[in-house]
Amino acid sequence: MTLTMDKDLLIAICDRIKDSVPAIRWVDAEDSQLESADRPAVAFPCALVDIAYEDCRTHIAGQQRVTASVTVRVGFQRSAPSNASAPMCVRQLALSRLDALQAIHKALQWWNGGGLFNPLRRKSCTSEKRSGPLKVYTMRYITEFSD
Repeated sequence: MTLTMDKDLLIAICDRIKDSVPAIRWVDAEDSQLESADRPAVAFPCALVDIAYEDCRTHIAGQQRVTASVTVRVGFQRSAPSNASAPMCVRQLALSRLDALQAIHKALQWWNGGGLFNPLRRKSCTSEKRSGPLKVYTMRYITEFSD
């Protein structure tokens, strides 16, 4: 795997989310955009993608088998209350973010980038504990490929 492959993998995943999930207005490489003290420089909802090599095993002739982790942080601006006392239409609006997460999952689960890598498999999806106007989820997928 060369740096070009990293770039190709990142571009492929960002393009897949952009093309498959119209509810997501901003797709970019993760660069701590949501940690800004000011208003983050993204449009909401956003998906920020990062890639890490979790395991690299060397095989014959120096070729490696790479297990990569793809992390997608999905940020939403809180829009409405979701408590059980709120009217159902308000709750539906507040929880529509879950529909966007499901759409991202549908776009990525078992997708292989046209043979660029082995099919992505969901490893986890968690909600970040944070105060303020943003709700952020971290979705993690695993794939393998030969370098």
